[in-house]
Amino acid sequence: MDWFWRRGIVSTFLTGLFAILPLVVTVAILAWVVDHLRSILGPEGILGKPLQAIGLRVVSGELPAWALGVALVLVGIWMLGLLMKSVARQRIESATNAVVGRIPIVKSVYGTVSQLVNMLKKGDQADLTSMSVVFCTFGQEHGAGILCLLVSPDVYRFTGRNYHFVFMPAAPIPMSGGLVFVPVETVQKVDMSAEQLMRLYLSMGILSPQVIPDTCRPARESP
Repeated sequence: MDWFWRRGIVSTFLTGLFAILPLVVTVAILAWVVDHLRSILGPEGILGKPLQAIGLRVVSGELPAWALGVALVLVGIWMLGLLMKSVARQRIESATNAVVGRIPIVKSVYGTVSQLVNMLKKGDQADLTSMSVVFCTFGQEHGAGILCLLVSPDVYRFTGRNYHFVFMPAAPIPMSGGLVFVPVETVQKVDMSAEQLMRLYLSMGILSPQVIPDTCRPARESP
């Protein structure tokens, strides 16, 4: 190994590896997203079969029928967007909410999903920016810790103890993490933005020197 290193073989390989790593991670994330979309919208997916049924009314063959169904839905979504631009959007949304709001079970699910979609709209980031980055420790004192997103500053009480509700991301796909109740005394705010936190997890920690603030680094002792 020492000979390989002195000859520059290993260092050259590592240089090439780190050069292609961003592309590999990007492709892996996109492949994960495409795979999940295929499981939902594919010919055998939950929504794929209804789309296929739509296409079978016009053409024969399962795959052409599915493709035609997808095309018709995409055109329908585009026409809806055109309608939303030309007509008062608030009227359409109010009418939809009024109809869905009369269905007991559906209205609860629709209301939650609608709120999440509104959070992701451009120019409507108030709910997202209100989420702050925190450092949470788990286990015994001085145990392992993780950077999370504080969902809200509200405090909840369970089993006689106060808790914060935090979102715990996962690498390299942050949104595949989970929600956890963490004791208040183990939550410490960090001077980072939610965007920086997402970059940290997407890079699997490689960008930690750039996104983790200097205040979280030990002070260097003077010689």
